[in-house]
Amino acid sequence: MNWIKKEDRAVFYVNLILVILETVAFAHDIYAFRFGLFEWYTVDSNVLQLVVSVWVICCVLRNKQFRKILTVAHFISAVGLTVTFIIAAFVLAPEGGIAYYFLNDVAPINHFIGPLLSVISLLFLEKTERLSLSIIIWPAVASLTYGAIALVLNAVRIMDGPYFFLKVYEQFAGVIILWFSIIAVLCLGLALLYYKIKWRKREVNQ
Repeated sequence: MNWIKKEDRAVFYVNLILVILETVAFAHDIYAFRFGLFEWYTVDSNVLQLVVSVWVICCVLRNKQFRKILTVAHFISAVGLTVTFIIAAFVLAPEGGIAYYFLNDVAPINHFIGPLLSVISLLFLEKTERLSLSIIIWPAVASLTYGAIALVLNAVRIMDGPYFFLKVYEQFAGVIILWFSIIAVLCLGLALLYYKIKWRKREVNQ
């Protein structure tokens, strides 16, 4: 890998590991869920990270600067993956078991390793120009868009869940609104935190 700049090697290897792991997870999810795999927010976030990591590797190999749209996409995937970790750890695992959500099949990739490596790459390895603060809204927009589509599909009985707060025929409207609000605030809060960490670090280095 002598053609890769020394300062870019860490981001290359971390994203190469992500591509390998996310490909394994994606293959498993296709086998397990067939075309229904995209019903899951967790799967969507991990697949987006797979695309982002492939894009990052291509930029590194071609010695190209990371484009704004790539950084926005990585913010969306990193925040989405962090949300999946938080929900799995503090909402789902206490009821369904830690082993199921963090040790079973590809769960370690989807719920822990993927989120961890995604955040490390975004915040500490990828050298990008400072973007406007408005970037923090996009993870929330993406998450709420997923939720809105899933609600409609639940309402017309094409989907069932897959999360309890999406089951419109089983939940009160207040529960649905509460969870949408929690996830929106969580996405905004995480995106703001990541924004501050990423570019405060860049300013210090400069």
